Amino acid sequence: MITVFALSSDFYQEGVTPLSIPVEVISIAKTSFPVISYLLKDLGLLNSELGRLALSSALISDLVGLAIHAFIFLIVIGAKNTIQRAITDAILLIAFIIVVIFVFRPLMMWIVKRTPEGRPVKDLYILMIVLAVLLSGVFSAWFEQSVLFGPLIFGLAVPEGPPLGSTLVDKLDPFTSGFLLPIFVTVMSLRTNLSAINPSASYTFANIILLCVGSITKILACLLPMLYCKMPLNDAAAISLIMSTRGVVDLASYSFLRDDKIINQASFAFMVIATAVTSIFVQIMVKWLYDPSRKYAGYQRRNLMNSNNKLPILVCIHNPDNTAAILRLLEKSNPTRDFPIVSNVLHLIELRGRASSVFISHQVQTKAITDVAYSENVILAFQGFERNNYGAVTIQAFTAISPRNLMHEDICTLSLDVLASIIILPFHRKWAVDGSVEVEDHGLRTLNSSVLERAPCSVAILVDRGQLKRSTSVRASENAYCIAILFLGGNDDQEALAFAKRMAISGTISLTVIRLISKQDVSCDVDEVIDLDIVGDWKQSRSSWENVKYIEHYVHETTETALLVRSLVDDYDLIITGRRNNTHSPLTAGLEEWTEIPELGVIGDMLASKDLKTRASVLVIQQQQTTL
Repeated sequence: MITVFALSSDFYQEGVTPLSIPVEVISIAKTSFPVISYLLKDLGLLNSELGRLALSSALISDLVGLAIHAFIFLIVIGAKNTIQRAITDAILLIAFIIVVIFVFRPLMMWIVKRTPEGRPVKDLYILMIVLAVLLSGVFSAWFEQSVLFGPLIFGLAVPEGPPLGSTLVDKLDPFTSGFLLPIFVTVMSLRTNLSAINPSASYTFANIILLCVGSITKILACLLPMLYCKMPLNDAAAISLIMSTRGVVDLASYSFLRDDKIINQASFAFMVIATAVTSIFVQIMVKWLYDPSRKYAGYQRRNLMNSNNKLPILVCIHNPDNTAAILRLLEKSNPTRDFPIVSNVLHLIELRGRASSVFISHQVQTKAITDVAYSENVILAFQGFERNNYGAVTIQAFTAISPRNLMHEDICTLSLDVLASIIILPFHRKWAVDGSVEVEDHGLRTLNSSVLERAPCSVAILVDRGQLKRSTSVRASENAYCIAILFLGGNDDQEALAFAKRMAISGTISLTVIRLISKQDVSCDVDEVIDLDIVGDWKQSRSSWENVKYIEHYVHETTETALLVRSLVDDYDLIITGRRNNTHSPLTAGLEEWTEIPELGVIGDMLASKDLKTRASVLVIQQQQTTL
């Protein structure tokens, strides 16, 4: 405030109104929610802890800034005209907000209820809403507020998510972001008159001081409270920089202030330049200060080989089709009172029609935050499984609504919080009844790869073919659920063997351990010794189990490996194998070059091939990648 009064005389010499400095200070101090949302989306931090805190703070800042701007405009109206006119505009403003809340929002909720699930909103309703938004801007100008005031208030009243919010985004975003936004930025650049800045004028120095002091004060105002609350310095600095960024919404505000002659050409040019510099500087600094993946780098062993009788699992569901396969796998994983399973179910929903991501814990969030019942069918299915296995299975349900390219953050963060030993992901392909590929989701494949790279525990990808007709094989007449594990050696195969061991304890399944041994490899390194110890101990401890068989196959060349793997697919319901990423072996030498899906490994890729017409599902396991 001292700086404001000290600089006032320099501004007044240029013929600017007395409100210039206060309005400019408020413009610097406020934070625009849309700008922060787009920045976090570009940085990939929208669903991170830091991103959620920044979005909440930005929304509060935007609303407070909007209220202050409205109040200042009313003061200006009272000073320029009469008090009665200012009071009339204030009444109209309040009436507009009441009409939006109690008339337009119920109407939009009525539209949502009239739209059948899975069907698009009628174009007539969309046109009416767009027209109402445009008229809200006109109405805002009529009672002498910013043109942005009405659309912002109206936008807050639109129900988020599908069907209405997502439909509006799908129809309007390509036109506004792809066509209107570039034109707006170009026009703003053309309207910026750099020649209006006189380096020798006193107001130039005043503008620089005002922008620097305002920006630094804003950063410190964000930084100090977070440091007081024991937030790490890097995180506090990153969120302070995020809150100080500016964007297109701020440019629009500067343009209106310039048109209303509240700020002059020079001040407008300074603020546009400051916006451009801030946008570049903030992105670079935040990427340097904050790395969301660093929290996953740990030294604690969280895998199946180091877990006790109680097995914490995180299963991911993208659509209801994944539920049956996951439940079938959990059922065969031997949930008993002596070997309980804690299944954390994460239903992942793509973020559409809203700006901020959502994470819901259905154990904590007993009351719905909206009228939409997220994950209801998924939760009911797993709760039924929990009731059928009372005392042996514990279900904890979660819902994450976030962009597809950022879902891995929700998965890895939750696995870290619940201390999961393994994450189970659905495969990106869905097979039809006749064995052909019905759906191939490349976005899901990218997500699975991201989880494999960052997960703080072991990861398994489930390739479900359980809906296909059973083949007429030798084992087709067996009533037991037949499982095979292909063991070639290495950490991933050891992890797969640990999972198979747990499944075989109940005695209700038929397990066959098939070990492939290369006759060409005569070396005996440390990993080979560990494999021999684990397999030897496993054979000795399971020798009395009638439901477990152990077979060794000696392989001369890789073609024998491929033929052997393909010959097994019709004999089993489930085949378990390790991913064996970056593991070189004579058993698979040369096959890596023909691998179509690297995230499944060489053996998993062969078993999940489109060419195989088989009923056998596949579980590919990767052991936790530890930092040594």
